[in-house]
Amino acid sequence: MNDVASAISLNGVGKVYRIYSNPFDRIREIFSGKSRHAQHWALRAATLDIAKGETFGLVGENGAGKSTFLKLVAGTLKPSVGRLQVHGRVAALLELGAGFHPEESGRENVMLMAAMNGIPASQTDDYIREVVAFSELSADVIERPVKTYSSGMFMRLAFSAATAVDPDVLVIDEALSVGDMHFQKKSLDRIMRFRERGKTVLFCSHNLYQVRSLCSRAIWMHHGEVRESGDTEGVVTAYESYERAKDKPALAETSGALTGEPASKPVRAGSIPARIADVLIETPDGINPATIATFQSIRIIFEVDIFDPDCRFHIGFAITRNDRENVFGSATHFDFPEQAFSGSGLHRIAVRIPDLPLLSGDYMLSVYLLDDTGLQVIDMAEAIRPFRVLQTKREFGFMYMPHQWERQG
Repeated sequence: MNDVASAISLNGVGKVYRIYSNPFDRIREIFSGKSRHAQHWALRAATLDIAKGETFGLVGENGAGKSTFLKLVAGTLKPSVGRLQVHGRVAALLELGAGFHPEESGRENVMLMAAMNGIPASQTDDYIREVVAFSELSADVIERPVKTYSSGMFMRLAFSAATAVDPDVLVIDEALSVGDMHFQKKSLDRIMRFRERGKTVLFCSHNLYQVRSLCSRAIWMHHGEVRESGDTEGVVTAYESYERAKDKPALAETSGALTGEPASKPVRAGSIPARIADVLIETPDGINPATIATFQSIRIIFEVDIFDPDCRFHIGFAITRNDRENVFGSATHFDFPEQAFSGSGLHRIAVRIPDLPLLSGDYMLSVYLLDDTGLQVIDMAEAIRPFRVLQTKREFGFMYMPHQWERQG
């Protein structure tokens, strides 16, 4: 891919740090000419082109080099080796509150951001008004020193200031994991609009669902190197397989596993627009049976309470084994992206699975109440409604695959 078509281009880019056992070794090294440091390569030989208008994802463990990669693209770090080119104006949300002076007010910090991003003096007042309006911070908060801000307030102001400059390249490092659900959705909507307008987004997150939903391509970083690069689904699947093999999770005790109460919930602030009220499994033998036969048809019924009449939502679910491995999952926005549900009150939505192909084993459900884009989790109930499947056939595994034997010769 040539530089003209690229928003971001890296050719053999690396970043190395010198590690000294004590501060005086720096001075001894200068005068003795003898090396007294160890080297730590935070990033090694990264070669990559990200196209203009592409939404590109980064995944990997903590310490894999993702933040170093993003700081190099944002220009807050310089590469030790290699060639890096970024075309157009860059806005970055890296560490929470990075670039803010803690003693200055929110307004003064926004003015500083305007100056750093080359906003003309004649447009500064309009820029500040747009940032404050989008952040939804009150007048008294915006005049307070930012050292008094909560993490959610930091995120609101930082995201609003970064995106109001209308960047060509937007770099995001886990920023959307902070703050209340309302502003997270608002921020995701703005990112979607950036993407629709042909802007380039570099998105780093441990939320693999959002990476899958937002990004067309991705890289998996491991020990400072690009371990895999390509289509998002392939990269994320490879990373998930590595994580499972590295640390197989033990099945946790889940409160409410027999009652349908959510076993784990997202941390939320502010009013809750909706919740999962109950989840039922219906078979010809009744509701929530202890055992289900292979090839029996089932319906999974989701009962959802909607408190906000303006809330538009989708439903997602996953059937998991008792070791939490996903067997199958889907969501309404996969099949009907433009047909979100709406309306206050109790909703009953069902999905039918004819001829359930699971073989003998213990399984559970995880259910997700999603916003109208399918990106934001409003409520969730994980590892609930345990059920056992029993088969009459002798095949083994966890699902039946139609097959035919043929004799060759």
